Amino acid sequence: MILKGGTRYYDTPVGVLCLDSLFPKPRGHLRNPLTFGFPVVTRVITGVDVPRLLFNPTPDLLEPFVQAARELEADGVRAVTGSCGFMARFQGQIARELKVPVLLSSLVQLPLLRLLHGENAVIGVLTASAAALTPELFAACGSDKDAVRTLRIQGMDEQPEFRETILENKRHDFDLDRLEQEIVGTAEAFARTRALDALLLECTDLSAFAEPIQKATGIPVYDICGLVEYAACAVCRRKWDQR
Repeated sequence: MILKGGTRYYDTPVGVLCLDSLFPKPRGHLRNPLTFGFPVVTRVITGVDVPRLLFNPTPDLLEPFVQAARELEADGVRAVTGSCGFMARFQGQIARELKVPVLLSSLVQLPLLRLLHGENAVIGVLTASAAALTPELFAACGSDKDAVRTLRIQGMDEQPEFRETILENKRHDFDLDRLEQEIVGTAEAFARTRALDALLLECTDLSAFAEPIQKATGIPVYDICGLVEYAACAVCRRKWDQR
């Protein structure tokens, strides 16, 4: 049997475009190597951190992301995702450049969630920053203005541990217990006061807390990690022994 070569990575379902950040990535985070049961490789966009992408997204940002995505594809990954939901702004451009599936943001799931839960369901989006989550980002992921108007949106902007470490990049260490309390508490209050039927986590930094969020809210919780599992299944099917 001849194995085809010519790439850096083999049997690698997913490559991750990453922002330049040094805060911890606990298990359950897209960038933690123990999160998935399959190989994932990362490519850091040097010099582009969370504040830069969210609050100062100038047009010159696109090319470094496109180039890194091309490199991941050339290196052998079979799907490309992103470490920040606000990479949604590049979804269309990068998907056009690659032959492998591109899922840069959990926001690409919203049209599917509307189908899954029905037109009358109340769907919430928990985001890193409600102010930065513009209609253009939803449009880039296939949700039109009418669909966005039916959503409920809650940001983590006012939570100090989250804001200082993730949004403002003031320090690299965070108090894990305090961060979990902020995230789960915000999600629980959001689901209760807005009577949500389902919750989508826009921010990849929320995924590590998806289980306690679901336990606290009692509703379906969707995030980037579930989407990555879905894509990995599509590009690397498991072989079943039928004998």
